[in-house]
Amino acid sequence: MKLSETQKNRLSKVFFFGMIEAICSTFYITISILSGHIYWSVEQLTTTPMGMVIQILSLIILIDGIIISIYLVIFVIKLIKS
Repeated sequence: MKLSETQKNRLSKVFFFGMIEAICSTFYITISILSGHIYWSVEQLTTTPMGMVIQILSLIILIDGIIISIYLVIFVIKLIKS
């Protein structure tokens, strides 16, 4: 299957955001394991510096996931149309 330039561009964006997602997820898991908290309570998230880092990583992971899913849906729709 031959891809057009815009399709290659979309795939590269999906790959880029996917790598950000993988890196943030790895940091999230590493910090959780090192601190000994797999499930973070609201008190731990709001009172500890690690909790603040976990909240920021969770937000980045959520936003990247939304962006990746939007790009994938657009890519599939454009692929089906052509």
